[in-house]
Amino acid sequence: MNLEYLLFSLAGVALLVALNVMLFGFKAAKIATAQSVEAYLAQTLPAFRGRSISLDAGHRAALAENDVDGAVHLVTVCGDAFVTRKLCKPLLRAVACDGDCLSLRLADLTLPAARLVLGDAGTATLWQQKLSEAIR
Repeated sequence: MNLEYLLFSLAGVALLVALNVMLFGFKAAKIATAQSVEAYLAQTLPAFRGRSISLDAGHRAALAENDVDGAVHLVTVCGDAFVTRKLCKPLLRAVACDGDCLSLRLADLTLPAARLVLGDAGTATLWQQKLSEAIR
């Protein structure tokens, strides 16, 4: 392979990416409200009714508890879409609370860890207790 062809190909791809960003902008998704989390989960999960939902301070993640079965779901922003994980024993490895921050360690190659700034130490402690019961 000729080095010039490789460099011109990379430059062409970079030019196409720059053109797309210039024309359409680059805007990552954000979670607007707790109601939008509940609506998203109700749409993607068959029997979801939100019991309690907490948003991350940066609106990039949320925790939602299902009123039907008590399961806790993590919703995170990935690019312009949302990713959902059910936080239960095989997936959730560890939960730690440091003030208003909740740190999760997951057994998932695509989402190995998550950190949520919940804005209130009491809320973070409450979620830590719920999730600690889920991994017992």
